[in-house]
Amino acid sequence: MKLLLLFFAIHFTVLAQNGSEIYLLKLTKSADGYEARNPLNISNRSGYDNQPGFHPKKSIVYFSSQSNGQTDIWAYNYAAKKLTQVTNTEDSEYSPTVTSDQKYISCIVQRKSNGDQDLVKFSIDNPEKTQIILESQKAGKIGYHAWSQNNELVTFVLGEPNTLQLFENQSKSGIVLGKNIGRSLHYVKSKKAFSFVEKDGENWNLKLLKPQNQTVTTFAEALKDSEYYNAWNDAGVLFSSKDKELFFFETKSNTWKNVTLPYGFPSNKISRLAIKGNLLALVINE
Repeated sequence: MKLLLLFFAIHFTVLAQNGSEIYLLKLTKSADGYEARNPLNISNRSGYDNQPGFHPKKSIVYFSSQSNGQTDIWAYNYAAKKLTQVTNTEDSEYSPTVTSDQKYISCIVQRKSNGDQDLVKFSIDNPEKTQIILESQKAGKIGYHAWSQNNELVTFVLGEPNTLQLFENQSKSGIVLGKNIGRSLHYVKSKKAFSFVEKDGENWNLKLLKPQNQTVTTFAEALKDSEYYNAWNDAGVLFSSKDKELFFFETKSNTWKNVTLPYGFPSNKISRLAIKGNLLALVINE
């Protein structure tokens, strides 16, 4: 069964975004936790560079980059150390994500004409070839999204309230499964589940959704007073950022612990993160 999960959305502004850089680091296990080493600034320019995502097979990090109020997708090949522009449109593209068949990059396209936020996919071989997956005029303003290996899709939509919704077999009407959802969404291969953050009362909790039976369970309490950005490694370890620090969740002690960052690393706010194998991409404020 193919599932479309519509998840709470953030409205992307057409105004200039805050400046940020993307660093690529090596993430290693240490005696008492994890440490990040060998930072490399892969965006290395003034302005907004954000929302990194790894290609699962190729040595590529995709990200959104803004110039003159318009945002396109770029790709950094860390094997060739080469930066390439992927899209160049009048609209703005956000949250680049490789689809489960690895033939496309799906992203949120904010229309310059009316501000709609559609979910669209671009052919990796020919980015000028596009296809609309979900239209915001029909499904609501769409934000971040993630794919499972079985071509199941989760996204979120902005509303009053912001709701977690499930779409079965590419239906255009959804089943509401949650409210007050955070901005970080992933498929966790080791758990065969999607992860998301949801507010329960005064607390934010990291939850897992199994698409096969639509069950939701709580995995951990999110870091307090953070923006609830997170990512998972292949072993199913959860990482999250808060202010200028990076943390991982230790299940045996049920606590968040610091990841050691390299000496001399910019002491600026960390927001989004992505992990592939022993590689870590971090978004740092300029």
